[in-house]
Amino acid sequence: MGVDETVDRGNVLLCKSDVDPKFGACATKAVWSARDRTEIALLFTEARSHAQIALKVFGFRNNFSEFPEQALHSAVHSTGERAPAVTVWIESGELRKLPSGGIWKATLKLNQQNWHQSPGQALAESTVEFTLRVTDTKNIQIFLPEHNTTTPTVDLGLIGQVSRDGRTTGRRNIDMCLYDGFGAHSSRFDVTIKDGLTVPQRAPENFSVVRDGTSGQSPRERIDYRVTYVHNGQRKTFINGETVSLPGGNNAEVRSVYLPNIPVPVMCKPMPLTLETPEFNAKEKAAGSYTGRLKIIFSPSAQSL
Repeated sequence: MGVDETVDRGNVLLCKSDVDPKFGACATKAVWSARDRTEIALLFTEARSHAQIALKVFGFRNNFSEFPEQALHSAVHSTGERAPAVTVWIESGELRKLPSGGIWKATLKLNQQNWHQSPGQALAESTVEFTLRVTDTKNIQIFLPEHNTTTPTVDLGLIGQVSRDGRTTGRRNIDMCLYDGFGAHSSRFDVTIKDGLTVPQRAPENFSVVRDGTSGQSPRERIDYRVTYVHNGQRKTFINGETVSLPGGNNAEVRSVYLPNIPVPVMCKPMPLTLETPEFNAKEKAAGSYTGRLKIIFSPSAQSL
């Protein structure tokens, strides 16, 4: 950002407020020859969650004089033939204060004012737009709001086992939300679900729980179920071990949640699952306890990492 060539090179740059960080808080009155950088408190807002934090932004003016680096609000004699230039930056320590990943934006507005003018009589306004694209790779996760762990134990919700003919079926809903560490700004959300079993002649969309102590190779020693989800209003079925890609972007459905170790609400992509057990005859299954493991793997699009 440079000062207009037609404007007096003795111009200073002043914040609109010395307390409100919305467009930058710093000195609002000019001083003579302050050879130092200017510290500005500037409000950053995450684009989707609207979480906010004020960070320190630093800047100085180069008047190309014998004292090249001056505070933004510092007036000096400039004998150079070049218009003053302004440098503004954020230090790494400030970036680490961002409470979550996402797209953080801020607008810095500075009034250009001549040293000889009365306070508040701005010659022009200079604007700097900040966009910080931050990915919190350490907190990418599958969030299960109904459980306090990422490895919960759930049942298939089987009903009717005590009926005379032994026919039974089951359905269990699992609330799930995908946090990409990037404020749900990823262009794609890849999800793979598998149970780790190798069962001959089992349908590719089936997952299984098996009788404890067995491998589940025999239909009598396992109970098959399916994992479904809803996308664009249609219920779809996972294929065991295959990856489903859900589109992200600005039009993706998102949800505000609080996650452990993150002090502000963040946006995640909802993907509730349903475990559906087709009807079967419980009398045809061997007696005992049946258990299984369902592994869910989530990967956001690589360009967001």
